[in-house]
Amino acid sequence: MIKDKRLFYILKTIILTLLFLAALYFENAQQQRLAVLISIFLILIVNSSLRYFIKNKNICFISFVLDSVLIFMLEQNFRLLVNYFLHSFYIITLIEASTILSMGKGIIAGTAASCFSMIKFFNLIYFKFNISSFSQFIFFLLINVSIMIITIFAQYNKTEKEKKDTLYKELLDTHKRLKEYMEIEEKNKIARDIHDSLGHNMTALIMQLQMAEHYLKTDASKSKELLDSSIKTARESLNGIREVVETLRGKKLLQDKAIQVLADEFAKKTGTVIELKTEGKITDDYDVNTALYHILQEGMTNAVRHGKASNIWIELNYGDDNVKFSIRDNGTGAEIINEGFGMKGIKERVNSFKGSIEFKSENGFTIIGFLSFRGL
Repeated sequence: MIKDKRLFYILKTIILTLLFLAALYFENAQQQRLAVLISIFLILIVNSSLRYFIKNKNICFISFVLDSVLIFMLEQNFRLLVNYFLHSFYIITLIEASTILSMGKGIIAGTAASCFSMIKFFNLIYFKFNISSFSQFIFFLLINVSIMIITIFAQYNKTEKEKKDTLYKELLDTHKRLKEYMEIEEKNKIARDIHDSLGHNMTALIMQLQMAEHYLKTDASKSKELLDSSIKTARESLNGIREVVETLRGKKLLQDKAIQVLADEFAKKTGTVIELKTEGKITDDYDVNTALYHILQEGMTNAVRHGKASNIWIELNYGDDNVKFSIRDNGTGAEIINEGFGMKGIKERVNSFKGSIEFKSENGFTIIGFLSFRGL
């Protein structure tokens, strides 16, 4: 951009110089008047060139108006009333002002250049009124107005294009950040689902294997039954991982009675007594049911794995716009509640539905919270 601007000023200076030399050639000015013309022209060139270094738009605006004044002074020192070489100076100034300045200031500076350029035609009509003089006045007036309209319209299109480019770039950046965020969220979701499903079944599997080992010497048939159950649990773990993948692909695997089945199977595998109490009409919101399923899954797993609980009480209360849940056990509890991956996963699920969650360690461990149906 800077290189293009520098090239523009060099070309403009060359063109102005050639036009000025051509005007001098036909003017045949001598001595003092020649010195005055050259001095005014040099001031005009210096003033015009300084705009290359000026960043302030207000100073640039004043500089353009000064250009018009200097060109007018040149015209006043030439003998010809209408000098078409010098009139080209106004046109160049008009185009440059309309292009570089803001639209409002460009119009003002362009209008000033047009007014100064038309003074000689007013004088021409005043001193020599005829159809030729009036025609020149109208012709050059239309030229000035046309140039202003074209340059302003071009500047408007350029500004709008820059705004669109900027907006498009911002949209691309936003899309990129959103995509990165979604990828992170997707990874976290996969991690939570795998942790909940696999961790739940692995806890049950470990307990079954421990009991099988315990009965190995005293009751071989019981031990075999537990080993068969362990194999079944391992297979269910594999199926659970597959279900997570299918769920992420959008396949709705959870049914209305999924939570009851979850509680019954976990109780059977771990020997834990689980009481499930449900009130209200179960929502058909699949996302809420999926989140609640994994929250209860993680809550029961932690109760057995960390709290060594033998009894778990689960209460669900479905309202019009939310579902309240409570998971309470008779385990050892915890003096200090350290939030591991599982508890963080529960919090993330609750927060994604604009709900709330509370962990208590009193006579066991209790998890209380709710999920909002309209919280997505």
